[in-house]
Amino acid sequence: MPELPESSLVRKTFTLRTMDFPPSIKLTKRSMLRWFALAFGLISEKESRTTVFDVLDALFYLNLSAKKNPSIQEIQSYIKKKHSKNISEKLLRYHLNRIKETNLILRKNQSYVFNPAPFAERDDLKASFNHFVSKSISETLVNLEDVFGQLSSSYKK
Repeated sequence: MPELPESSLVRKTFTLRTMDFPPSIKLTKRSMLRWFALAFGLISEKESRTTVFDVLDALFYLNLSAKKNPSIQEIQSYIKKKHSKNISEKLLRYHLNRIKETNLILRKNQSYVFNPAPFAERDDLKASFNHFVSKSISETLVNLEDVFGQLSSSYKK
């Protein structure tokens, strides 16, 4: 099947889900990690694997609590110690790359760090999210509205 010519224009793909956000979600870190991963499209609705939660947990803990930029080995070690799971380097790299594609994290010198927004504090993840995700989505929405309006006008002629 031939590829659409516009496919070369795709810079980034986000899957966002509109979800209920009951107060119970905020009761535990684990439930917030699950909610975030599902709402942000890191897992699907029928996903039974939980590795991405462990990876997110490791990134948050090691970057924010331990104040270090963890390597693959440090992330593996944290997951093994905290969650009693052995995670292969290949699977870990898969999840890290998926998160990295959203610009939420960077790989620097064989370590992973949350991508800081320009002019924001290193650990201001809300500002980073707004800069790297919300800004892209807002620009896309403006373009979609423009094209939708143009299409609407063109069909009324």
